[in-house]
Amino acid sequence: MRDIAGRGDLWGEGLSPSPRAIARPDKETLYRLLQENCWLERAPFGREQSRWFVTDKAVEGGYGQTVDPSNLHSLKLSGGKKSFPFPVFYEDKVQDVIWTLGWDAILDHLDTLATKKERLAWLMAQHSYLPAKAISQLSGVGIATAKRHKAQNDTQ
Repeated sequence: MRDIAGRGDLWGEGLSPSPRAIARPDKETLYRLLQENCWLERAPFGREQSRWFVTDKAVEGGYGQTVDPSNLHSLKLSGGKKSFPFPVFYEDKVQDVIWTLGWDAILDHLDTLATKKERLAWLMAQHSYLPAKAISQLSGVGIATAKRHKAQNDTQ
């Protein structure tokens, strides 16, 4: 996921003169976008943990799979980073997956809103699933303000 989040060619960098067009989601934001658009799901793993898995529909559609390296690596010998399952999207399908996330549409709509307050209100109404850090960066408000609005939004 870090590789997908870090690739500028997937997020339209260099294609538009707008400074917002070059914004790309961080890893946490990418996970939330993929979950919201039914590409990933969080599932229990072990006693008190959960992991991200590629959804059954994404696997059936040939977009990716969840790789389980536990038969190749020992938790004790290789450590946790090499022993737990992780989601993988196929290189030839990544562009299609990214397109469905609507990140460019979010950025384009934010460009039409004049004030921080309008941007924050729209993000909370339409994309409250995004992490507070992303909402803060996209709207231009402070992180504390974004967290406060998310907390208020969750109680309603």
